[in-house]
Amino acid sequence: MIIPTAKNTKTITDLREKALEMLEQTKKAGPTFILHRSKPTAVMLSIEEYANMMEMLEDYFDALKAEELEEDGEKGGIGLDTLIKKYNLRV
Repeated sequence: MIIPTAKNTKTITDLREKALEMLEQTKKAGPTFILHRSKPTAVMLSIEEYANMMEMLEDYFDALKAEELEEDGEKGGIGLDTLIKKYNLRV
């Protein structure tokens, strides 16, 4: 987990006045926490970091769904052969 420090936190005012500079810094140094009235309110990420995080989340949820489907199959799901016969499917 990334912890906000003096090096990776900026204020809303900083964002308003130095947006491009902050974007460049985020690309080089990683996520930047944006504070509003001394409270974290947002995190600025590079597009690459964001894409990697979204890919990891998608992989995680795919793995959870695969486990769920495997468990359902073990509980007596309908096999492909049964479906083909039942609905006169051509494979």
